[in-house]
Amino acid sequence: MLWLPLVVGLGIVLTVFQAHLREEQPAWAVLVAFSFVAVLFLGLIPQFSNLFGAITALAREAQVSSLYLNPVLKTIGVAYVTSFGVQISREAGEEVISGMIELSGKVVILLIALPLLQAILATLFGILGF
Repeated sequence: MLWLPLVVGLGIVLTVFQAHLREEQPAWAVLVAFSFVAVLFLGLIPQFSNLFGAITALAREAQVSSLYLNPVLKTIGVAYVTSFGVQISREAGEEVISGMIELSGKVVILLIALPLLQAILATLFGILGF
C-alpha cells in the first residue's frame, strides 16, 4: 500500500510529460504509456497473487465450491486483461480495435459464466420440479 503514492506521483509526472511528447512524437508517447503500464502491471502480479490467495482462502472457509469461485476469478482476470488492451488501443487512437477487444472480452466472460448459469438453472429447475 505504501507504493500507491509513488505510482500516482509517477503517473502524474508521466502524464505531464506525455502531453508534451504527444505533440512532437506521438509514437514515442504511446510507447512510454505502454511501458509504464507494463512495468506497473508486472509489479502488481505479486499483489494479484496475494489477493487471489486470500479470496481462495475465504471461499474455502465459507465452503464455497470451486464450481462457483473459478468462474468469478477467471472473469476478474479477463476483465483486467481486456481493460488493459482497450486502454492501450484507445491511447493509440484506435477506437475500432479497442471496441473489438472490448466485445471479445465480453464474449469470453459470457462463455466463462455459462457453466455457472447452467448449474444455477439446473438447481432452480430441480427445486421447481421440472
